[in-house]
Amino acid sequence: MWHFLIGLLIVALWIAVIYFSPKAVGFLGRIEWAEKNVWWTRNAVVLFGFVVIVLWILFMFGVLQSGSPVAQW
Repeated sequence: MWHFLIGLLIVALWIAVIYFSPKAVGFLGRIEWAEKNVWWTRNAVVLFGFVVIVLWILFMFGVLQSGSPVAQW
């Protein structure tokens, strides 16, 4: 049950980060690596956020497991 609740919280947080990424880039500044390789800093934030959301959704529904499978007797 706690996987699901923590997953929802993290997904909601990253959706907010993606939504407010233009303002965050304006406030925090640009990342030189992202400007060269991902075209914009905002694109890097959105891509990273999307990866985090997908991984946490997989974790929420038990596709990815935390911990060792041997310890789960």
